Amino acid sequence: MRIIVHLHTILQKSTSKGLIRNLEVELETGATLNDLIEYLNLEVDEEDTLFVVQGQIVEREQGLSEGDEVHFIPAISGGGNSGITNGLKYTL
Repeated sequence: MRIIVHLHTILQKSTSKGLIRNLEVELETGATLNDLIEYLNLEVDEEDTLFVVQGQIVEREQGLSEGDEVHFIPAISGGGNSGITNGLKYTL
């Protein structure tokens, strides 16, 4: 099955032709997000990375379907107090 992958910031792959940010991969039917992570040889931690499939934040065990769009978004830090104390808002 075909999966569309978006690698954000430090997770982008560096190649001789430049950075790879978006790619399509073929995985076996029934593959999970964890299978995709292994296929891409990504070093990601659930505490430091948002896994987003079809606009929803998911866990590594999430099953994937034909045509799914997957975003790997590493946590960032910095800045001052933004006034947000609780919650997370994410919009694709």
